[in-house]
Amino acid sequence: MSSKDQPSANVLTFKKGQYVFTDHLEEVHPEGASVPFLTAKAILITAEENSFKGDIATIKISDLILKQSTFIDDNGKAVEAHKLYVWPRNLGSTKEWTANKIEFLNEFVMNFPIAIISLEESNGVTWKYITPENFKKIPESIEASSSFQEYAAHQSEYFFLRRPLNGPK
Repeated sequence: MSSKDQPSANVLTFKKGQYVFTDHLEEVHPEGASVPFLTAKAILITAEENSFKGDIATIKISDLILKQSTFIDDNGKAVEAHKLYVWPRNLGSTKEWTANKIEFLNEFVMNFPIAIISLEESNGVTWKYITPENFKKIPESIEASSSFQEYAAHQSEYFFLRRPLNGPK
């Protein structure tokens, strides 16, 4: 994992759709911001009105666990997403917060298919786990980037995890 000082121009925020984060979980320090955010590479199928788009892109993964975000568990119960991970003992330590977020994302988000159900104000999202089988159902009318077409052509080589048996916290 590397720490990057870079503009976030090539980092996407969430849209409604399905995502599997596959690799490159990284800490990004935007210029002038006091707190870093986290990004990761994802295979994504997003829905806009009546069309679907397939792509592989870098997404601002830390938006999943913002105070404004909501996680929906298997029973339909809504949980404030920032309560999913273990907060550090030293609440003033940005380094400890970042480490705990990275640990949570590695254990409970990377390689688990998720669905973004709705978008909230200020980058928050409502999300839940979906099955690998549901993620691998590609809509027929999808507009696919070349990297997504490559994934689709070799889909059988991709192995995604099922939702964690022991949910977060």
